[in-house]
Parts: sequence; structure tokens; C-alpha cells
Amino acid sequence: MRKLTLGAVALIALGIILIAYAVSTGEAKVYIFVFIPVFTGGTLTAFGGTLLLFLGIFLFFFSLAGPGGFDTVEPARAAPRAGAPRTPGTKFGGVVLLGPIPIVFGSDKKIAKWMLVVALILVILLVVIMWYFATQPLR
Repeated sequence: MRKLTLGAVALIALGIILIAYAVSTGEAKVYIFVFIPVFTGGTLTAFGGTLLLFLGIFLFFFSLAGPGGFDTVEPARAAPRAGAPRTPGTKFGGVVLLGPIPIVFGSDKKIAKWMLVVALILVILLVVIMWYFATQPLR
């Protein structure tokens, strides 16, 4: 991992720790609005945690977009010669959750179906967790 990326991850972790400290001491509060976490606080600890979190996220994206940021991308390969054995292509898939709404994609039908199963499990887990917190009495 590059030093810039490592520094960004460290800033994000430190920001989360400061925010968690501010919430645990009562200096700040965290709310869930629909599916977006909202953080409020008026102390220096809360502000510092928020500032470190934003700086870390900015630095992380900057480290990926900077020179050599996408050094894991392989160069294009030459076309295989006639008669050479073909290697199977890489299969991929994924799930993007926009709140409780899953967006599923895959390179073929089999992978897309498995991603649909993963999305269903994640949505059920999300609903159960949200139901649990919604039924807890306010303190």
C-alpha cells in the first residue's frame, strides 16, 4: 500500500475514533435519517473527528487519482495466436445497496443470480437491524 493511501486510511480511522469518543461522552449524537447516518456535535472533539474524516476521504481519492494511483491495472494483452488454447475469462459480479434497494450486476447469468441471493440476504439483514433499533425505547 502506498504511503499516501496508508495516511488517508489512518486519518479516516482517527476521525471515526474521535467521533465515537464524542458520541460516547455525550458531546455529540448520531441519528439515522432514512438510511443516511447524521452526526451532530458542538465540541472541538466532534469537529476534529469530522474534519479528519473528510480529509481522510479526500486524501484517499486523491491518492487513487494521482500519478501511479491505478498501478494494479494490467496492460492490454495481445490477441492469442491461432490454434493457441484459450484461457477462460474472468467472471465478476456485485451488489450496490442504495438504502434498502439493491442493484445487482454480473458478467454472466450464474454470477448475477448469486449476487441476487447475496442482495436478498443483505436486504433482509438490513430490515432486521433497522426493525430492532426502531423498536428499542429512546433513552
